[in-house]
Amino acid sequence: MCIRLGTLTVIFFVYVIASSIQLQLQVQALAMSTNMPSPTTTTARATDSTMKRQNIRVELFFRNTDELGQRLAFLSSKGITSFNLVNKSNKDEMLQWSRLVSESMVYSHDDNDGDGIDDDSSVKIPADGDISGTSIDPISSNSMHIPIHKNDNTLSICAHYSIKYNKSRKKDGAFLMLQDFLEDMDSIQEDNHDCQHRCHDNDNDDSDHHPLPTEQHEVLLVTGSGPKGKLDSLIALQRLQQISTAPKGTSPNIRKTILAAAYNPFFPQPEEHLREQNRLTAKLATQQIKKVYIQFGTDLSRLRATLLYLQELQREDCQFGICGSIFLPTPKLIAQQKFRPWNGVFLSQEFLESPQGAKGIVVQMMKLYEEFGCEILLEAPGVRNAKDWAVVEDLLNSMNSCRDDDDDDDDDNGSSRSLARMDHDDVRKEDMKEQEHHDPKELKVNVKTSEGKREDGMVKRRRMGQEGLSHAGLSSGPPLISSIPSSPLAAEKLAKAAIVLFGSHDVRLHDNAALQMASHHSHVIPVFLWSRKEQGTWGVVGALEVVLKNALQKLRLKLEENGLKLICRMGDDSSKLLDEICEECNVGAVYWNKEHTTESRLKEEGYKNALAGKDVEVVECQSSLLYDPMSPSLPTGFNGGHWGTLMPFLKGCMKQLGEPRKPIPRHETFALLARMQGPGVWPKGRLIEELDLAVVSGKDKWDRPILERFQMSEEDAVSNLDHFFQKGFANYEKERNRADIEGSTSNLSVHLRIGTLSPRELYYKVENSGLDYVDRKTFSRRLFWRDLAYFHLLNFPNMRDTSIRLHYDQTEWVNGEEEERRLEAWTKGMTGYPLVDAGMRELYTTGWMTQSVRMVVASFLTEYLRVNWVKGCEWFHYTLVDADSAINSMMWQNAGRSGIDQWNFVMSPVAASQDGKGDYTRKWVPELSKLPKKVLHKPWEAPEQVMMTAGVILGDTYPHRVVVDLKAERQKSVDSVMTMRRKNQPFNSDRGYDLVTLPGGQQTVVFTLKEFRIDREGHVLKNAPTRKKKKTKSFGGSESVRRGKLSQQKQKVKSVK
Repeated sequence: MCIRLGTLTVIFFVYVIASSIQLQLQVQALAMSTNMPSPTTTTARATDSTMKRQNIRVELFFRNTDELGQRLAFLSSKGITSFNLVNKSNKDEMLQWSRLVSESMVYSHDDNDGDGIDDDSSVKIPADGDISGTSIDPISSNSMHIPIHKNDNTLSICAHYSIKYNKSRKKDGAFLMLQDFLEDMDSIQEDNHDCQHRCHDNDNDDSDHHPLPTEQHEVLLVTGSGPKGKLDSLIALQRLQQISTAPKGTSPNIRKTILAAAYNPFFPQPEEHLREQNRLTAKLATQQIKKVYIQFGTDLSRLRATLLYLQELQREDCQFGICGSIFLPTPKLIAQQKFRPWNGVFLSQEFLESPQGAKGIVVQMMKLYEEFGCEILLEAPGVRNAKDWAVVEDLLNSMNSCRDDDDDDDDDNGSSRSLARMDHDDVRKEDMKEQEHHDPKELKVNVKTSEGKREDGMVKRRRMGQEGLSHAGLSSGPPLISSIPSSPLAAEKLAKAAIVLFGSHDVRLHDNAALQMASHHSHVIPVFLWSRKEQGTWGVVGALEVVLKNALQKLRLKLEENGLKLICRMGDDSSKLLDEICEECNVGAVYWNKEHTTESRLKEEGYKNALAGKDVEVVECQSSLLYDPMSPSLPTGFNGGHWGTLMPFLKGCMKQLGEPRKPIPRHETFALLARMQGPGVWPKGRLIEELDLAVVSGKDKWDRPILERFQMSEEDAVSNLDHFFQKGFANYEKERNRADIEGSTSNLSVHLRIGTLSPRELYYKVENSGLDYVDRKTFSRRLFWRDLAYFHLLNFPNMRDTSIRLHYDQTEWVNGEEEERRLEAWTKGMTGYPLVDAGMRELYTTGWMTQSVRMVVASFLTEYLRVNWVKGCEWFHYTLVDADSAINSMMWQNAGRSGIDQWNFVMSPVAASQDGKGDYTRKWVPELSKLPKKVLHKPWEAPEQVMMTAGVILGDTYPHRVVVDLKAERQKSVDSVMTMRRKNQPFNSDRGYDLVTLPGGQQTVVFTLKEFRIDREGHVLKNAPTRKKKKTKSFGGSESVRRGKLSQQKQKVKSVK
């Protein structure tokens, strides 16, 4: 049976508070409080808080024995009787300190005044601190006195023993020192036990006898950082195992001191994590370890997975207890860790950003340790005084609030969350892995009632615990889930289960608005519906399927860790699938995040129609963009930029809607999931592997290079995010165009596309980075470019294959066999232009290439090969892992000159500034790798001898150029545009700019390259006339022109959520 230290039943003594005695004790104990509350004034909450201290250990920090005595006096007054002594130097007197603690923590048997302090005796500690060989004696004039408070009947001392600081030059000296240390720790325990019995026997008043305290010594055996010697903690344990096995016919030497091992499950690299896990398994196999200390780290999901793993080991007859370390989330400690992080301590940015965020994480850690019956070690920065203890009390009170709320959950739902998580052996477990309070902004929630009426309401955020949340058992209790919007639905709806639909754009749990809103319900059913038929050309196809499938598999694991499931169903009609599952589960509402594409709007409308009149509410949310494309309203004409270009859009969003809503802290998402309940009986579903999604057959496993490069869990997204901000973000402005520099770009686009990373989280990561605006503006604007693309798609639903400037569809491109020849060379990376070929080969192999190279290959296809931009758009959508039909088509429209904007540049395939060192081309076009940099990107200019030395034969080892005269091809491209424009004068303004018709019928001028601007006679304008100022008409983001009253209302909105 497993040993669970610190969970034994404890008998507490009752104290009576006397104010005069309290004042005297505060002076004696250096102004530290010493009293326990009396039974008449103790509330249930206070009693719970006090009783929790039996599971708390404190790591002692002191400079001398005087301070050690003070720490013991203060902590004992708070009910703490378990201590850890840290071995930080080879000069540390671990045995002396252990004896001091052991002998000082003696329980009085003559407490006549009920204050918890022995009236006739206290602890004698010689003034010189030398206590070796002494025992408890009457007070002498040469002693310091520590008042002892009897709060518990158990004393536990854990002495850390670092092999690094206990070395010897003698043969096998280090191991012999360890053996001696363990024997001495046993002796200390035996001596005190004998002393306690003598004191007990000398007490003549049997009626006043108190139970003798139980004393347990531990030694936490650690190797220590730095180079390892011949002896480490694992080898030492294995040797102790050998000598502990007694020969036949003899009795084994039973050690009284418990041996403990440290375990750090927070190593971010899988190989390091596995190595640490294997070492722990080997240590436990020696049968010497009776306790495992989990080191501090802030990955809550990894911690829970670790506790489940250790629990499984305990079930396999491994007898050991568990103690988890926590740091006190003080500003000083956070500042210290930010300035100089400790080796082996892995802290999240959320922990380091503020004490509030750090506190939220620590509270959730304590809650997990309590749930799994573990002790808690208060580690850094130590508990030295009343100020430090106030932090501990605050954590205990917050943990009490969490526990009380969970008790409500259990009462309301009839089952325990911990049991739900423990009882799933069949579920695969993955072995991994001051938020500022949000401004009281508003979240727009679109609700379609069961009667089919739409309610567009601005629902103010409020803290959890108010009416409307009680049906999910989420009662009040800071700092749990402070910023989730309240539900717009009636109580009877919240009492029913809710379905949360996951799509190809929101595969995450954190900052998922639909999931947050669904959490108000008594039960939640996560669902993914897949229809191959509904994907069409611009849905989930090709490489995008691979990363989506991987993300769904990781999502399933995350849900299973929280006692939930992902129900997957497949069919031709997803509306019918949704209707069926709603009827089976008797749900009260269905929640989803809008995808904002042309196809998704039709699909979502189908969902609403299928559920109309069936007493099921529909709640639409927004989580994939910074803003809902329906929200901003832009005036026509030129307003700091032409209509639909970046700066007018960005400024319009900020002015009308304010900054994007801040995501809740990750520890609040963790708390939300921990309290979320699934249904009593889960509906049937398919495995993700059974869906016809990313089915790769044959010998060519083309998905493997993609998965090697892109793992799609939320943890992977955060890891990539943190790595980029540590290594590449500061240099992004000057290096973003360089394909030959590792880390020059973030590689986060695929996570944004699939939704494993919240755009709002990335936005505030940028804004809070500390970089000056000029150093971060380009990266920050990338997110607004995303939103702008969806704004375009909203207003031009056919823009994926139809020119926004409709008359540009009349542009003449190459066609027939010539088009096929050029397009095939381009798609296969065989154009004869090395930089273009490098980009296209990388794309085909891995599904990705950096933005600057995308622009090179797109410009090459449209400007020089003169192939219709739609062909390039289709190929990109099929081969990109971050294929986004809105962003992709906006880029290709601009490259093909037919979009709202036109690229005001031509990307040279020869200059190759994107590959300054040539490493990128050498990697992806290895047949040219031996060419010198000077001719690497134009091998046709290399001397014959250089080509021979490099082993390059044009037309053989590397293709000839698909087109030779770039200048002539470019001129043909310009001529085609000019011919088309001259034929379409109605779409030409007086100043020579193109005119675009907006959905409401209005026309607006759009940016037009200077070389394309013509007058009414078709002549190129050399000097454009001065722009006349005129009143502009407001044009909104919907598919019809915004009317005045609605426009005024939209302008009053200051934020969007």
